[in-house]
Amino acid sequence: MSQSKSPAVEAYELDKARKQQQEKDGDLDKALEDTFPASDPVSHSVTSVAGAPAASEKADSENLLDAIRAWVKDNPIAAVAVTAAVAWVIGSRR
Repeated sequence: MSQSKSPAVEAYELDKARKQQQEKDGDLDKALEDTFPASDPVSHSVTSVAGAPAASEKADSENLLDAIRAWVKDNPIAAVAVTAAVAWVIGSRR
């Protein structure tokens, strides 16, 4: 007397096995996602340097600011017009 499984039992077992496989695959996917940053290649270039800017950079920025101040002092109406234009562009983008 061989007992065969009913179609409902076979479907239940198949569904249970499929869910277990999906959970196992999901665990593997999650583990892979958790290691993702470590799998990125190391960058060979340095994009920033810690510390204060070099003395020449400070001098260049001070020279630029002095030049802008002198231009504004010599051309006050043009400076107001440029400022208004920049403010209008920034305001129109909001």
